Amino acid sequence: MSFGNSYGGGRTRMGTKVFLNVYDLSPSNDFLYPIGLGLHHSGVEILGVEYSFASGAGIFEGTPKEAPGARFREQLFLGVWEGSAADLRRVVAELRETENFGSEDYNLVRNNCNSFSNAFVWKLLERRIPAHVNRLADIGVCCSCLLPRDLLDNAPVGDPSSNNNNGSASSGFQAFPGTRNPTTSSPSNKKQVAPSIFSGAGHTLGGSNNNSNNQNSTTTNSMSGFGLFGRKSSAAKPAASPAEDAAQRREKARKAALARFEQTNRQQKQPASTATDEKSE
Repeated sequence: MSFGNSYGGGRTRMGTKVFLNVYDLSPSNDFLYPIGLGLHHSGVEILGVEYSFASGAGIFEGTPKEAPGARFREQLFLGVWEGSAADLRRVVAELRETENFGSEDYNLVRNNCNSFSNAFVWKLLERRIPAHVNRLADIGVCCSCLLPRDLLDNAPVGDPSSNNNNGSASSGFQAFPGTRNPTTSSPSNKKQVAPSIFSGAGHTLGGSNNNSNNQNSTTTNSMSGFGLFGRKSSAAKPAASPAEDAAQRREKARKAALARFEQTNRQQKQPASTATDEKSE
């Protein structure tokens, strides 16, 4: 039974309900979630407020089930906490100051939003969040040295109320750009795509070969700039048909037989001329 201005996740006579709100950061979670994996963001909901953690903002408050840049997946009831609003603020301050959840302490795989949710829930209920929420990040610790620093230090979900929303603005990945806070995007953040050295319309099998010479010269010139070709290759000779190939083989055989025949005749004539010279002497 609830009392006062209660809500679905509010304070009851037995205490305050604690929920874990889990979000998807990638459409691939539809396939990974059934096997206990996935790219997830999470926040702890208590007393109508969702607490989460991001780079730049540190621990921040938000509207439950409305994390920017993520798609809400599920809400998990974790238990009931007995404490006042003052106690809750004290726990949050302790996490921020002594548990490495400050504004500069974020790391995508080692100290992320799910790590905060786990530490926060442990402070409130002395239990862990479900392992599947952060399992992929736990696996990623093994290869974190291969990931770029910009990716590790920026959160995919940030504080929507902050003007310096580093998480949403500069994250290494953003799977659901349609849900991003529009104030965090600007034309200066757009990256220019370098032109590819492989260009041209190409051809399909049996299609037209118009402009093939121009395309070949363009590709050769662009590739020569990278030092891949020291000189232009000569044009390839067209392949002979089977009938022409057979005629060439027959001609070569005829010439070889004729040469052998002439050589045999010369050898036969040489002894006869020698015998005639001996008789004349």
